[in-house]
Amino acid sequence: MKPETKKRLDRMIFMQRLKYGAIAGGIGVALLGFMMFMAYEEEAQVDKVVSNYSVHGTVVQAKIGLGRGSSYNLSVRLDDGRMVKTISQRSAGIPFKGEQVDLTELVRRSGNKNYVVKRLISQ
Repeated sequence: MKPETKKRLDRMIFMQRLKYGAIAGGIGVALLGFMMFMAYEEEAQVDKVVSNYSVHGTVVQAKIGLGRGSSYNLSVRLDDGRMVKTISQRSAGIPFKGEQVDLTELVRRSGNKNYVVKRLISQ
């Protein structure tokens, strides 16, 4: 093979590999950008807590949660008369009917309210 022909062939092979490498690099950058965009959008869509209040109530009903039994499903009547449902972790203690409980009311940006058991007050 003539040196000029070999040189042209090597140059064509190099340019072909460079073209495929650039295409693969562009696809990689585009995928990385898409993943970063989706992570940002997911974070922006989270229903954030706007405010929280301390409320007090009485346990009306307590059931052991499904699964491994690591929590209790509680129905609580708040002092202002509202009935709410919440979950109490087993570490907070075993809730009994009529037991007093302190809750944190979390008000979210969408208007939803969640209740978290702070502590059970033994009688």
